[in-house]
This record gives sequence, structure tokens and C-alpha cells, in this order.
Amino acid sequence: MLIMNYFLVGDIHGCYNTLKKILKHWNPKEEQLIFVGDYINKGKHSKEVVRCVRKLQQDYPNTICIQGNHEYQMAQYIFKGTSKSDMKENYRNTIEDYDLREKYIGDARWMRDLPLFYENDVLYVSHAGVNFLGFRKFHTESMWSVLRFRGKLKKMKKLQVIGHTPTEIGKPIYLKQYNTLNIDAGAGNHDALAAVVINKNGKLVRTYIEKILKSDY
Repeated sequence: MLIMNYFLVGDIHGCYNTLKKILKHWNPKEEQLIFVGDYINKGKHSKEVVRCVRKLQQDYPNTICIQGNHEYQMAQYIFKGTSKSDMKENYRNTIEDYDLREKYIGDARWMRDLPLFYENDVLYVSHAGVNFLGFRKFHTESMWSVLRFRGKLKKMKKLQVIGHTPTEIGKPIYLKQYNTLNIDAGAGNHDALAAVVINKNGKLVRTYIEKILKSDY
């Protein structure tokens, strides 16, 4: 199989119009598309983002979509009966606009079944990163899990790419001490959406930043 470069997209959080802009930088003939999770909530267009990402998966079967804590929590609400009152405000807003129980139940199943990580010879991609102890990394309800951990990360030989914690500078940041690239540029805070190109050797070669459009919030 031809080894491609990788085009990784940070947390989108319902910012569909900005997502369309960032995807204009993607070269599908040369770059495998990877999303780090958190497609929904906060921005206005969760339904449209999921529709777009699922269509990309259909059209480009090598596309990787990682589960974020927002997809996990939404699936828990739909399938496990989490009380609506226990859901944060941005979840409740999405629920009111996005009929995941009936009309879009397929989208809810998609969120539920997304993988927690993707790994190859040069990359390890998860939503929040592997904690430095490797402790409960796949225990989905744990604050140590790759869905929600914030803190000291495990340093790997391969590049670890994460989202989840918005960077303070509104663009991706390389954390040398962990050999980790955080690409959450703060779309959920109406700051920016980021994407990066990683070459087949696991090296960062390009970064793209798009300010969140007002039509997305």
C-alpha cells in the first residue's frame, strides 16, 4: 500500500462553515484524513459537521475519525439514559436541534462506535492523549482516559497527536517534553480551527489555521 502523508484536523465543535474552509487545504490524493474528535456541541452546526465527516468517510474509506469526549457523552445520553439535567448546557442545546434519538439515530450509533485511538508506525492519535502512567487510558469514564485526560503525557518514540485542551495561542503547539502535538486551536471557544500535515516519517510539515466564522456561533 502507498504510504501517504497525513492531514489531521483538530476539534471542530459544530463549526461547519469553518470546517469547509480548512478542508480546502487537504489534498486527498496525497494525504490521509484524520480527525481527533469533538465534532459536536458549542458551535451551531453539529448535525452538518457530522454529516460532512461521515460523507468523507464514505467517499475516502481510509479516513480515520477518533471519538472525542463530546461524542462519548452524547452516546451515553442516547443509549444509556443519562439524565438531560446532567448534561452540560452545550449538550442540551445540541439535543434540542439534533434529533439523535429517532431521525438521526444512525449518527448517534456512529458516535458511539468511533475508536478511541489510531496508531501506525509513526503516529499515535487520540482525543486527549495517553497519560504518563498509561493508567486507565481506555477506561472511558475515567479522567485518566484518552477521552478526557489533561496533564502530563506519556512520551512515545512516535509522534502523539491530540486535541481536547485548547492551546492558549490559538494554533497547534508541539510539546517537546512529551513528543506530542496538540492541534486543538479553540474552535469550541470561537477562536480557530487547525489542521496539520504530517509526513510519512512522522514530521510536521505544514500548519493551517482558520479563524472561526461568525456564522458558526
